[in-house]
Amino acid sequence: MRSVLSITLINLRLLLSDKSAFFWMLGMPVAFTFVLGIAFSGGDADTVDPDEMRYALTVADLDEGPGSDELLKRIEELDEIDIIMLAGPDAGREARRLVEEGERSSALVIPPDLSLSLETARTGSLTFHRNPDRLNPHATLKALDRVVARMNVEAMAFEGAAAAHAELWGEPSGPAAERLRSHVETFVENAWGDPPLQVSAERLGRGEVSDGPAMGFQHSSPAITLMYVLLNGLMLSGMLVEERRLRTLSRLYTAPVGRARIVTANFVWRFVVALGQSAILLAIGGLVFRVDWGDSPVGIALVMASFAASVAGLSVLLGTLARTTKQAHSASLVVALSMSGLGGLWWPLEVTPPAYQAVGHLIPTGWAMDAMHNLVSRGCSLSGVMPQVWVLVAFAAAFTAAASFSFRAE
Repeated sequence: MRSVLSITLINLRLLLSDKSAFFWMLGMPVAFTFVLGIAFSGGDADTVDPDEMRYALTVADLDEGPGSDELLKRIEELDEIDIIMLAGPDAGREARRLVEEGERSSALVIPPDLSLSLETARTGSLTFHRNPDRLNPHATLKALDRVVARMNVEAMAFEGAAAAHAELWGEPSGPAAERLRSHVETFVENAWGDPPLQVSAERLGRGEVSDGPAMGFQHSSPAITLMYVLLNGLMLSGMLVEERRLRTLSRLYTAPVGRARIVTANFVWRFVVALGQSAILLAIGGLVFRVDWGDSPVGIALVMASFAASVAGLSVLLGTLARTTKQAHSASLVVALSMSGLGGLWWPLEVTPPAYQAVGHLIPTGWAMDAMHNLVSRGCSLSGVMPQVWVLVAFAAAFTAAASFSFRAE
């Protein structure tokens, strides 16, 4: 045990003496967390109001009458929508094609009989095309629903007012009907801004397991933490190659220090480094980026510890198999970036096809990110991440056993 501790302390001292290591272990992860957090949230989640974001809406007006003019006027008054008009007799089909092929995110097709439908109080139907691979159509459709709902209320209110006028004083004449319509629109406009009855919504708890993960810094902070713990942990494999090249390991055998102790010591100090790095990055995520790490600190600790163990085991394995330092570093970079992309650290696995998700769960990062989403986005307790923790422990055991089996001193 003393020899394991001695080897661990020596390697930790060597690593801490390298000032550039702090930049790669802490500086770069914080910078990437900020960049991806802004990218995934469309801006700083604490300062950007979703109501201030603008979306493009392609419109094919097949009516070109007073009804569609009024509708377009109402849409243009919205703060969040910019209209892109399509002209020509084939505008409707063109709008559908643009959305279907992904060139536009959404399109509104106004039917040719909209004005007639509004004048005769018949039911009309607008067609809204949306591309499911784009995020903004949902916000655009909600904005359109507000416009259509208000126009429907105005139409029903006018119909009721006209019926009451007919009951009391007879059918309203043309000028009277126009004045009545104007009064109705003014009344609805005033009531729309300050309705007499409102619903106050309060969300309690967190999302279900089936819900998609939270984005912004809630995704980028844990994802980048895992990525750089993995990347820096694997890059440490080169130190084991150097020890073989300098015959440090051969001299340890004369101590005598057996294979098991050398592998254990190399595993332990890499595990300590990964655990320390993750603890600092998690603290920065909470203090700087205001990440809510969930309600189970024990769960967070176990997930990061089991992931750090799998990284340490894989680092020792790569250091054992590589023949040169350059080879170790190249392999570490390829493995770390591949695991990050496939394991859901660059984008959530939940938004990828089933085959992609299956591949992502063949590697530790997929399980670690699932656990972090369960804790951070869905508020799971410790029991909700124990399956992932045990899988990560199994990865750590398999990597370490393979490293011990293939270990050589020279």
